[in-house]
Amino acid sequence: MIKEIITRRTIREYEPTPVSEKNILEIIKAAQFAPTGMNNRSVQFIVIQDKHIKEQIAEIFNKKEFIKHAPVLIIPTVDTTKSITPTQDLAIASAYMQLQAVALGLGSVWKHAYSDQIEKVKDLLHIPPEMTFINMISIGHGKEQKEKHTDAEFDSNKIHHNKW
Repeated sequence: MIKEIITRRTIREYEPTPVSEKNILEIIKAAQFAPTGMNNRSVQFIVIQDKHIKEQIAEIFNKKEFIKHAPVLIIPTVDTTKSITPTQDLAIASAYMQLQAVALGLGSVWKHAYSDQIEKVKDLLHIPPEMTFINMISIGHGKEQKEKHTDAEFDSNKIHHNKW
């Protein structure tokens, strides 16, 4: 897994090549296996490939071009009536999705969502009131190749033992 962690970089430019259904399912499977508070398993996923819907979402997110051009957007959502830790459940599911995308040779972006954007997207996609989200993940075959992280980026000064 360290290979995927070192390799994972934000990729905002994608080839027009579609992402296979098999790869989409593998990414969601990784997220479904992510831990959730009290094992509530209340995270659900909206997969968006429709060009018109992606364009509307891009408008909501201040015309972010990568949202429009990504072959796939996945919005992890959580049932706030079942999850005691909705933000944490969504965050870890999203991280697992991004690592699985790397393992499949795909690029991704974690795009955070502000509350006004969340409400507009919920309305657009008919997301039930008890469901919420904190981000979306764009996924595709990257046009760009970024350098892997290196040991030089590791900062041992950020580690504190027993006390600050």
